[in-house]
Amino acid sequence: MNPVFAQTVSIVAMAFLVLSFQMKTPKGILLMQSVGAFLISVSFFFLEKYVGAMLNVLAFVRAILLFNKEKLHTDSNLWLMIFGVGYIAAYILTFAVFGEIFSLGNAVLQCLPVLGMFCSHLALRSADAKQIRRISLASSVCWLIYNGVALVVGAILCEAFNLVSIFVAMMRFDRKTKERV
Repeated sequence: MNPVFAQTVSIVAMAFLVLSFQMKTPKGILLMQSVGAFLISVSFFFLEKYVGAMLNVLAFVRAILLFNKEKLHTDSNLWLMIFGVGYIAAYILTFAVFGEIFSLGNAVLQCLPVLGMFCSHLALRSADAKQIRRISLASSVCWLIYNGVALVVGAILCEAFNLVSIFVAMMRFDRKTKERV
């Protein structure tokens, strides 16, 4: 597959993911994130970054399920365990099926987006904005490192924007202000 096409798809995906936070409703956010996750999974697949592709397919499914949160009770521990098994299976399949070379360095690298997915899943379950930002920070760092090594331009930019946004929000909302005497 043409790498320029795959990188272009990743940039379009980044636009959906970044713009998702500008939607007025949670369902609007989830709809935009589902499109972004689907597109970025396509990009990862074409670039032969299979753990990223599989995990973003799971993110796509997760967004669709969270869209129907009340009906499906997707904030339960059962769903966390189901997706956790999926995240771990994606990691194993990366080596067992897709032929990724298993070395210590590569095992750690391929594990980073899995950790990122667990973090983002936990963040999505929280009702505390400060906690969401802190957990999402860990997720973005894991994904940024993986994306940087994988050289997926749209994904790198997306995580860079996410990190800036998280830091700005932490400065605005999470810092304790000292009372002046």
